[in-house]
Amino acid sequence: MGYTIVIMVLMCCRMIIAIDVGTSSTKVGLVDERGRIVESYIYSIPLSTSTDLAAEHRLEAIWSAIWESIATVSRLYRNRIEAVSLSTYLHGLGILDRGYNTVVDIMTHLDRRCYAEQKFIEEYGYELYSRTGCPPIFVFPLCKILWLRRTELLKPFHRLTFVKDYIVYRLSRYHVVDLGVASGTGLFNIHQLKWDSKALEIAGIDESMLPELHEGARIFDYISIGELGLEKVALILGGFDGALQNIGYGVYGERAVLNLGSTAVIRMLTPAPVIDRNPEMRFFTYYAADGYRVVGGASNNGMIAIEWMKSLTGVDKLILCEDVVCKDGVFVLPFIAGERYPFRDPNLTLTATGLRLEHKRDHLFRGLIEGIGFTIKYILTALEENGVDIKYLHCGGGGCNEPTLVRIFTDILCKPIAMHRDPRNATVLGATIVALKALGYIKSLVDAKLESSSIQFYTHPSGELCNVYSTCYRVFISLVKTMQKFQGGAR
Repeated sequence: MGYTIVIMVLMCCRMIIAIDVGTSSTKVGLVDERGRIVESYIYSIPLSTSTDLAAEHRLEAIWSAIWESIATVSRLYRNRIEAVSLSTYLHGLGILDRGYNTVVDIMTHLDRRCYAEQKFIEEYGYELYSRTGCPPIFVFPLCKILWLRRTELLKPFHRLTFVKDYIVYRLSRYHVVDLGVASGTGLFNIHQLKWDSKALEIAGIDESMLPELHEGARIFDYISIGELGLEKVALILGGFDGALQNIGYGVYGERAVLNLGSTAVIRMLTPAPVIDRNPEMRFFTYYAADGYRVVGGASNNGMIAIEWMKSLTGVDKLILCEDVVCKDGVFVLPFIAGERYPFRDPNLTLTATGLRLEHKRDHLFRGLIEGIGFTIKYILTALEENGVDIKYLHCGGGGCNEPTLVRIFTDILCKPIAMHRDPRNATVLGATIVALKALGYIKSLVDAKLESSSIQFYTHPSGELCNVYSTCYRVFISLVKTMQKFQGGAR
């Protein structure tokens, strides 16, 4: 509470606009000196899927959403806005001409057109991973660049954009990106904090095509937007959405975020990079902000798999049996969208085993959630094998609103899970904290304690169920390895 009081006195009625560009919408929050979101606005961003493998965002649609959002939240407080702080999603890639006009719109992390190029990147596998912190996976811009070159869409005179730098250019006329977003491209050296020479060589590009790099937790520039009545506002590059969620929650030390959104993610802030010693490369290492790295893994199959199952079975709410189903031999491999982490296999599919006549829909749902939990446990185990000690988890995303789901994850992962007051706005609050650091109101990111992100309660695991799930977990991993061989995905 002491830090909140200090921030209130120093800011004295000043406000920060925090912008969070997500894969489905742009959320903008106007945050006051107490860390309260005074005004907020959400603007949907349509995803274009014109072909089976494409998944694109229009850059102009993103910019329009940001412009309208800033105009909406700031109209009553124009003379009180001190800074604009930015957050965007990772892994997007587009092409600009030398005049910064769109040539190719943003290929998002859902775009799968570079599957064939992933096989080529695998040849450089662990060497590239140990330099960049990014395993050879189709979601990274490195893979997309190879596809754009093969299809002759990318020319030597073009510029590449990762969304954040395009927003910065429209606001400041500088082509610049923060270290955090850069670290999620597969082109960035996570140790030296610069574009990686080996990755650029593999991609067949040079630095002239890329935005300049800048620390996200420092003031980049002061901007004025006359049409909106904003004058000499500090522009803070911020970071990417996942890392800022951890920062917004104030999750440091032996604590990690468990995000239960469309994807299921476990992620932890660390003072230095952590690279998986296992050649499977089961987790990533990115840059967060202010010297912190973030390590973890993201499964493609979070709430999106549950929503698919609900649609398939014709129900609109989660229906679960009360008993653990894996102990009776019912397992569901949840890979309806292939898999990124920890198995890095696009060929994996949703597979159910052990079902009999006596089983019903609620057994299938329970097995699906257990399968998602086991997948996250494999990432957690990989982190722990590499010396990352996690004692507490903090729940984020829409899945946190399902108490039974959270309880199952608590018992599978055998860790207490903290439930926060406002789980949907953690990224906006994280962007705010980074701005406070850049503006000099706090000395370190860990100094900020915002009221809006306070913990309400903990859900604690059952020792008995931890043991049951531990046995099931070993069977689940064995089943995944078997299915990889059967489905042709084994390396």
